[in-house]
Amino acid sequence: MRKFKNIFEYVFLFCLNGLMLWYFRGYLNLLIAAAMILFLVLDIISVLILKRYLSVSVVVPGEQMPKNITFVVRVNVRNDSVIPLTNGVVRLRMGNVFMGETVEQDIEVPLKPLDVTGIELPLCSACVGDVEIRTKKIVLTDFLGLFETERDVFAEDHVFIVPRGETEQEFSLNAFEKGMNEVEETQMKGSDFSDVSQIREYIPGDAIKNIHWKLSAKKDMWMVKERLQMSSQKLLVVLRLEKSSEEAADHTIETLYSFGGFLITNHVPLTLCWWSDKFREIRQETAESSAEWLDVMLHVFSTRAGNEMAEQQFRSLYPGQGYVLACEEGLLVKE
Repeated sequence: MRKFKNIFEYVFLFCLNGLMLWYFRGYLNLLIAAAMILFLVLDIISVLILKRYLSVSVVVPGEQMPKNITFVVRVNVRNDSVIPLTNGVVRLRMGNVFMGETVEQDIEVPLKPLDVTGIELPLCSACVGDVEIRTKKIVLTDFLGLFETERDVFAEDHVFIVPRGETEQEFSLNAFEKGMNEVEETQMKGSDFSDVSQIREYIPGDAIKNIHWKLSAKKDMWMVKERLQMSSQKLLVVLRLEKSSEEAADHTIETLYSFGGFLITNHVPLTLCWWSDKFREIRQETAESSAEWLDVMLHVFSTRAGNEMAEQQFRSLYPGQGYVLACEEGLLVKE
């Protein structure tokens, strides 16, 4: 609407000057008419030339950011020509692509000749995921506001919003023993979630809870139960992520991340299986350390974990195997 208004005003002034030229026969009005035509032509040509020398880049402060922390994304527009322009608009699409929430936004940017103009955008995400900032095109309007042209400029970057790993939920390893891989029937005892591998003599520093009281009484010496840590066994976890509610999906990821951290702290590796909406296939990765577990979470975000066929695909890979299901209802033990 504004462009049509500018065109109407310019045509009106040109016609008014033409009327004065016809009536007064003055050279001044002739010069004004010629200048208006020449300036309009140069104005349009300069914009068409300028758009060939533009480039855009997106810079994020880092690969990962925690939730509810404001960070600044910088959009840089480089003008390699000597032509300045004040009417430039960069069209962006940004949002949490993991949650499926993206919006378009236009930012105005003046284009300085032979210089880079940076626009800073403060962003903050209340949910975990993958925040992506992508430029689609830049729209240029001439100085008079009569002509508009655009150029496709593809630049993108993203930042992972990682879980905090804080939850009020408490976990009991014994409650999830059915999800252990390579173990068909176990009866876990003790808080270290382990099996007894052998019985040996007491060594100063051994936990009192590991003392074998009956055998110690028979042998008249302290005997302890040496436990096999579960580092050679894995807990199988399946992620079924509902994204109808961002808050529910965020809570599911937070609970899963805290659970994985708890397992690793107790020397229990875990294998996570999830359905990738991006690649339309089942994915699985194993983590044995906190760094590996964080990497698994980042892969969950980048591959767009979802709900479709996660459990069905897992059951086909591990028929008859128990597992722990991470879903909106919490952590459920499945047989």
